[in-house]
Amino acid sequence: MRTFFLFITIGLLKSAMTRSIPKYDLCMEACGESPFDDLVELTKVEACRDTCNEEEKIRCIAKHQNNEQQKLKCWKDALDRCIVRCGDDGNCLEMCREFHTPE
Repeated sequence: MRTFFLFITIGLLKSAMTRSIPKYDLCMEACGESPFDDLVELTKVEACRDTCNEEEKIRCIAKHQNNEQQKLKCWKDALDRCIVRCGDDGNCLEMCREFHTPE
């Protein structure tokens, strides 16, 4: 009986440990926090986050090569992620629409 519980425990631990953090989340975390007092560093962090969003969109589109509806969802998700980061900045919102709207 103990052996049975030992195997179940090990199995549960392995499944919990093998859960991976999505690449997008790892990328965003690697960009760091927004330093509000340093414009140069803020620009670097925002550029890094833009890259993460673009890479996620590319991964999503590649994953769904044969599904046009899902690829459109990839574009929309990238646009939504971009818009959330913009807030009320009109120039930023326009750039989001320009970069994350399929042709």
